[in-house]
Amino acid sequence: MSLSIQDLSAATGGRLCLAEMPPRDGGLTPIGRLVIDSRQVQPGDVFWALPGRHADGADFAHEALARGALGVVADRPVTPLPGGFSLKVPDPQLALWELARWYRQHLTATVIAVTGSVGKTTTRQMIHSVLAPALRGIASPKNYNNHLGVPLSLLTAGFRDDYAVLEVAGSASGEIGALAELAEPEIGVITCIADAHLGSFGGYDQVLRAKGELLGALGSHACAVLPGDDRRVRQMATGCGAKVSWFGRGADNDVTATHVHSGNGQLCFQVDEQSFRVPVWGRHHLTAALAAIAVGRLFGRSLSEIAAGLSTFQSVPMRCEVLQCGAVTAINDTYNACPISMKAALALLSEFGNSGRRIVACGDMVELGEAAEELHYQLGQDVITLGAAQQLFACGKFARTVACGAREAGMPDEAVTLCENAQQTADKLMATLQPGDVVLAKGSRVMQMERVVQTLAGYPVARVA
Repeated sequence: MSLSIQDLSAATGGRLCLAEMPPRDGGLTPIGRLVIDSRQVQPGDVFWALPGRHADGADFAHEALARGALGVVADRPVTPLPGGFSLKVPDPQLALWELARWYRQHLTATVIAVTGSVGKTTTRQMIHSVLAPALRGIASPKNYNNHLGVPLSLLTAGFRDDYAVLEVAGSASGEIGALAELAEPEIGVITCIADAHLGSFGGYDQVLRAKGELLGALGSHACAVLPGDDRRVRQMATGCGAKVSWFGRGADNDVTATHVHSGNGQLCFQVDEQSFRVPVWGRHHLTAALAAIAVGRLFGRSLSEIAAGLSTFQSVPMRCEVLQCGAVTAINDTYNACPISMKAALALLSEFGNSGRRIVACGDMVELGEAAEELHYQLGQDVITLGAAQQLFACGKFARTVACGAREAGMPDEAVTLCENAQQTADKLMATLQPGDVVLAKGSRVMQMERVVQTLAGYPVARVA
């Protein structure tokens, strides 16, 4: 970020209070990071005091100053410390958007916005891996993809950066469109459209329209990178004014792969006779890799350069992360869950050999609306047909539905264990584990299925490949 106190005041229109008059450097003192959690403040940062559901950030302004904050932005007067400042604004969240919008107008970096039902974070990081070796740029940190995360991510880009990869998400109609208009991307990427957040949007068609809001923010000079194997996405893109680059398995895509093989923590494939080897578990990561290749080409990178970048990719924690916990292997895919990501994780589980049992520890998939019962029953079926699992531990509201599906697919009653929550799942699982077992832990974020992995981590843990 390349902002001064003067820039901050001009962009937001807030009332500036300086501890010293005249101000040092005429108000041109550069500020550090923008931080919304007072506990994370470091010397030189600016604490942006946002009101929350459970606490008001302004109540922690003095704590932030005590930690060395250069200044505070809040909706109430704050007395700055010597050498510092405070900025009073009517609405801190609106002011954050105003600052990000002002900042975007001064950025020369190519902004890449990534959205989709699943795979956003992995695709974002793969694009970053492709571009970073030769160009200067940033990618959204952590899961910064909402009404706060997108402006904060945008503000981490520097005026000398070549690119900024931003992850964009939404849980209601209009949210992705608003975030895309703020980011003004030159490249828009949709990973896929699937049965996720059906409860919020109301159905697949509504999900499709919501993700398609990204295309509406692309000008004629921009480019959309889209999954070409989905005919509904192709139909949606007919009204897109931007250039379109298609990726997928079909031969009619601009970027497609052949000779695809996944195993032992490596995804191998070819694009136009160029070999790729990406250090990830599961062939479902091919979608993200092809999208990243398409973006790399738009930046003029050769296939050999793109392959070299993808070979350095580091998988994102809690997304198909394979850990060796003593004599037991854990597949930590606990960040979130929906039907398509469950299927992908179960397919990965089936890749593991027969030295031990394949075990599924799963929690509910939330926000599926009226389809929840049917989709959880199908999950139970998939535990057998896709995951080839020998044992199931299920918790949550739909645990019995999952168990019913698994039993109908052929899993014996004695192989099914119902649990109340993630911790009970972990405890019951631990009592049955044997050397060589492979455990897949997965569920929606609210289910906290990472507790299963944390309990397994009582063994010596090592990340595999």
